[in-house]
Amino acid sequence: MKKPMTATLDLTALDRTAPASAPDPIAKERVVTAEVLGRPLQIPVKDIDEDPAQPRQEFDAESMEELEQSIRMHGVKTPVSIRPHPTEQKRWILNFGARRLRASKSVGKPTIPAFVDRSHTDYQQVIENLQREDLKPRELAMFIKRKMDDGEKQAQIAELLGVNRSMVTNHLALIDSPVCIDEIYTSGKCLSAKTLYDLRNLHKEFPKDVERWCSIAQEITRATVSALSEKLRGPRKQKIVSSKGEQGSEERMLSSATTMPSLIVIFQERSGTVDLHLAPQQPNHLIVRFTDGKQEEVPARQCQIDQIIFQ
Repeated sequence: MKKPMTATLDLTALDRTAPASAPDPIAKERVVTAEVLGRPLQIPVKDIDEDPAQPRQEFDAESMEELEQSIRMHGVKTPVSIRPHPTEQKRWILNFGARRLRASKSVGKPTIPAFVDRSHTDYQQVIENLQREDLKPRELAMFIKRKMDDGEKQAQIAELLGVNRSMVTNHLALIDSPVCIDEIYTSGKCLSAKTLYDLRNLHKEFPKDVERWCSIAQEITRATVSALSEKLRGPRKQKIVSSKGEQGSEERMLSSATTMPSLIVIFQERSGTVDLHLAPQQPNHLIVRFTDGKQEEVPARQCQIDQIIFQ
């Protein structure tokens, strides 16, 4: 008689300790996929840190309130830019979009749409703010100063920012400026780096006069600073230099009588006053006394009239 067949079950697997669960690859895959496809992620606002080296530090309270109201009703329509935190996993550093991030936190939004840009640099951060006109002149000046302290040259900084070197020079005038010029900037009477640069140069020559003028001036523009420069420097002998760099053969005395109005022009981003008392050596040219003290003969067609001031 045959013995009945019995099934033998291998139960040894039950004695093994269950392996630890592997990290969920879905979250990481979702980030990678979104980056590849160029789609914004929904990132918890609590996981995003603002860049401590963010050049923009000034935020208008009124405009922030308006942004908060818009985000409260409609959400964030334009994603911010982020990059992975260098030392903390699952955290991010904000590239740009500080106003949107702050407003989202203020109105209690749990997440914010964001693009990941791992190659972002501080120069790109400044350029983005410059293009949006969100960066204040002094904030740009502080960024330039920090880069110079790191050993970079003005020409290199200008090239990386995509601006003229004169713009870099002008903004540096906002660093450690005289008290009277600093008060003009902080009060909002003048935020033009070029105008304040010209005014600071004038202050080096006539500190008391410039300080007195700053305390009573109702309007501070390139035109009014140019007129002040002409008034303070007054008539003096100067050698006229043509736009080609050729020096005139004779010295001319600038006329002290000024019954004509002052014609303020802009030539190659430089502000100056046309000397209507002197005849230019070349046809279709003007003699312009610039705010930096130089007097040059320049093509009239390249000059833009900025203001006419009647004495």
